[in-house]
Amino acid sequence: MHALRDAITSAHQVIRAEADALGASVIGATVVALMMANGHFVGLWAGDSRIYRLRNGLIEMLTTDHSSVAEYVLAGKMSWDEAEQHPQSNAITRAVGVGDVLELDKVRGEALAGDRFLVCSDGLTKYATFAMLQDILSSTPIETVVERLVQVALAGGGADNISVIVVDVQ
Repeated sequence: MHALRDAITSAHQVIRAEADALGASVIGATVVALMMANGHFVGLWAGDSRIYRLRNGLIEMLTTDHSSVAEYVLAGKMSWDEAEQHPQSNAITRAVGVGDVLELDKVRGEALAGDRFLVCSDGLTKYATFAMLQDILSSTPIETVVERLVQVALAGGGADNISVIVVDVQ
């Protein structure tokens, strides 16, 4: 995990240097990473890209967005699905390349046989509700699930980068 954290920190420094060289005030990107070994997982992230876990047919968001609207969700004022439609949904508070020091959050836990993990950008979650994700992840085989999720995002408008990785635990 230290190597992953170091690689992301290095990318942060490279992006900051490029922004300085270009005279840009800010260049940044969200990051989300999932590592799995020996029946456990660790996720690192900054921004609004996410990790979900489907276990026994129920979906759970394992990350918490670093965004302005996340505060509303955490305060119980709206759901994550509602937050995706909020006008400030793209206003992230952390990103690789932004700020002097990169602050990554971490989540860890057990990965059980039958679990399915989804690692994705907001280019998917902007168009796919929790119910849609749960249904697709529950009913679609690993061979076609990524394509199906990308199609949902494209059908919804596909106005942002769409990154989707699905991992099944055996």
